[in-house]
Amino acid sequence: MSSHEGCSHGATRPLRGKALIASLFDVDEDRIESLSWSLGHRVTVESDATRLFALDHRRSNRSLTAFEATDYTCILRLQTPIGREKFYGVAKTDLSEVPEDGDWVRTD
Repeated sequence: MSSHEGCSHGATRPLRGKALIASLFDVDEDRIESLSWSLGHRVTVESDATRLFALDHRRSNRSLTAFEATDYTCILRLQTPIGREKFYGVAKTDLSEVPEDGDWVRTD
């Protein structure tokens, strides 16, 4: 017996973390590196990294901000509705186009 018997079969869960980034930028999840909070914070805030772009989710309080870490690497900060920050490293070439998929809108 499934623990999801009462759930609608058409309902889908929102994408999170690597799966969300992979979907937004059409990149394989294996090319996205999870970073510790302390490393992401140090690179994006303490080192005063250059902000490349920001996206906000229209139906939730999630946001995604991209920062330049090196000439070839970007750090993505994914902020959850409760303010938790998660950081990911991505090759700059994988972010060549900034998405606007209806739910995510560019805010800068």
